[in-house]
Amino acid sequence: MSIDLTFIGQIVVFLTLVYLMKKHLYGPMNDMMEARSAKIAEGLAAADAGLEAKEIAKAEIEKQMAEARAEAQRILSKAEKRSAEINEEAIHKARANAEQIVASGKEELTAEVERARQALRKEVANIAITAAEQIVQAELDAKRHTALIEQIIEREYSQA
Repeated sequence: MSIDLTFIGQIVVFLTLVYLMKKHLYGPMNDMMEARSAKIAEGLAAADAGLEAKEIAKAEIEKQMAEARAEAQRILSKAEKRSAEINEEAIHKARANAEQIVASGKEELTAEVERARQALRKEVANIAITAAEQIVQAELDAKRHTALIEQIIEREYSQA
């Protein structure tokens, strides 16, 4: 077999074509592919970092929500306690006022009873004096004296 000049020319042209394609086509394409692969890897890393950041943020939100719930519970508890204190104070004030009103009413009742007793004493004294005057003026008959006293008492009470 003889290798002729055409075959050698074809090999030289083929090798030149391979060299030129590698230098101008495959090289830049390979660089582009590597850059794209790096960009994709970067994007995947960023996505993983984003997911990780999302999980951290979610955990932080849950923590803050738990703190907010606890704070709300403390505030509610404090408000209920204060409400109970205010209610208790109002009950104590109402009882004190009621006791004061009852004491005042008892004092007024005692004073009114005492005034009524004084008035009754004066009235009984007046009746007794009037009865004694009429008895002295009348004759000394016991039946007549009794009837006269009853008449005077009846007359005095009917006038009042």
